[in-house]
Amino acid sequence: MAWFNFGKKKEKIETATEVVKEISETSTCLGVFDFFTLGKSDQVLILGRLKGNIKLGDRLQVCNPGESFESFGELTVEKLSNGKEDSNLLTDEPLAHIVVDASEVAGRLKKGSVLYTSNIDERLLLSSYTDALYTSFVEMQNGDMSNEDYLRASLEDSVEILRLFLWDCRENRQNGSEEEYQKNLAKIAHLEEVVRDKLLEADEVYVIYSQLTGEPYMFSKTYDRGDDGYLCTDPLIHLSTSRWYHHYKETFDSQTNTQVRRIENTEDKEAIKNFLGSAFYLNGALGIIMNSDDVCIKAQSLVEEPDFSNLPEIQVPVRNPDVVRWLLLLGQLGKPDTEDKQLVDRLYYGFLSKAVPKAKFLIPVRRGENFPEASDEAKEVMLERGASLDLPVREGKDGRQAISLFTDWKRLRMVFDEEWDGMIEPAGNMIAMFDYIVNGTEYLQAGCYISQDSFKEMEKISAELNDAPKQ
Repeated sequence: MAWFNFGKKKEKIETATEVVKEISETSTCLGVFDFFTLGKSDQVLILGRLKGNIKLGDRLQVCNPGESFESFGELTVEKLSNGKEDSNLLTDEPLAHIVVDASEVAGRLKKGSVLYTSNIDERLLLSSYTDALYTSFVEMQNGDMSNEDYLRASLEDSVEILRLFLWDCRENRQNGSEEEYQKNLAKIAHLEEVVRDKLLEADEVYVIYSQLTGEPYMFSKTYDRGDDGYLCTDPLIHLSTSRWYHHYKETFDSQTNTQVRRIENTEDKEAIKNFLGSAFYLNGALGIIMNSDDVCIKAQSLVEEPDFSNLPEIQVPVRNPDVVRWLLLLGQLGKPDTEDKQLVDRLYYGFLSKAVPKAKFLIPVRRGENFPEASDEAKEVMLERGASLDLPVREGKDGRQAISLFTDWKRLRMVFDEEWDGMIEPAGNMIAMFDYIVNGTEYLQAGCYISQDSFKEMEKISAELNDAPKQ
C-alpha cells in the first residue's frame, strides 16, 4: 500500500488568501500571531492577519483549532489599528492590532488561536490557524518555543509547528552555513521532544492497523537505485490526532485491509507509551508518521529501548523485532499478484532470512506429572522417572511434524494460556526434527511456516547478506 494521500499541497499551507477567494465577503477570520496584556489595564492586545472586514464593536467567536473547531467564547472588539493609526474599520490587514477585554475567554488565547465570525468556512479557519503558527513560530521566533508556548501548545499544535519548520528548512534554509544547519538540527530535535511530551500526555491517539496482521500497519517505500540495488525505507507506523483523524476519516476508511483504532491513555499516562514501546521493540517499527508523512520521528526519540543489561541472560525477555518487522510487512503485502508486489515480497523475504537464523524463539511447554517447577536460579534440573513435558507438535507439511514457536511472550499468550511456560529455542536447534510454525496465531498472515529446506535457504541468504559490503 502506498502512503495515504491527504490531498496536501507542496506549499507549506493553503494560505488564507487562496481560500478566502471562494468564501463570502461577510466572513471574517484572524489568526493570532501574538497577544499582550496592556500594562495594568484590563485589556489585551491581539496581533494577527485579518481576512475580511472587522469594525469596532464586532463580536467575534474564538477557538483553538489545535484542540477543537468549537468556539469557547466570544470577544468584543474595543479598539482597532493597523499598527500605525487607529481605525473604526479594517479590511484584509496583514498585521491587525485588536484590543479586547481581558476576560476569561481572552485568558485561553494562544498563538494559533483564531477569531472569526459565526458563518466562517472551516477551510478558512484551518488555513488561518496554520498561517498563524507559521508566522509566529517560524518567521518570528525562528523555530524556538518559549516555556509559555510549550505549556499552551496542544499535541496538534506541536506537530504542525514541527511540520512547518521542517518545510521552511527544506525550502528556505538549504544554502545557509554549517553553523546555521547545526542550529536548525538542534531546533528540530527540540520540537520533536515537544511532540513526544505532548504525545505521551495526550488523552488519545488514532492508529492505522492492518486487518491482516492485527498489528499497527507498517508503512515503507521501496526505491530502485539502479546498480546499487533497492532501498526499503524505515518501516513506520501512522498516528493521528483526533482532529486529523476525523477531518480525513473518509480517506482512512476507504483503505482496504486497514482499520483505525483509538488508543486511549490511562490515568498514569502509560498506555500510549506502552503501545509505542510494543510497536517499536516487539514489532520492529522504526518510528512514527504523525498526521502527515511530512512529520516522521524515530523510535528512540520517543520511547527508549528497554535496558536489560543488568539482568541474567535467563531473565531477559525474549524479543525478536528484526524478525517480526518483516513478518508483518510480508503479511500486510498479501498475495504477491503483481510484478511490483513480487519484487517487494522477495526483498522482504531476504531481510527476514537474514534475521531468522540469529533469532531465539519461545516454544510453549506444559509441565506434566513429576516435572519439577521452573526456577530462574537453577542451572540444572534433575528429572524423575516418568516426568513428562508437553510440546505443541502437530502434523506439518510433506510428512514432517511441526512445532509451534513464537517470537515473544505477547504472541505466545495469544494462543497458550498461563498453564504453559516457554522454553528458549535458538533458531535451527530442533529444525532437524520439526518444521517451525512461527507465530501461528489467529492472524495467520502475521506468521510463517519454515521447513528444514527453507531454514537452510535462509541460512545461506543470511550468510550472503551479512558478508555483503554495507552501502
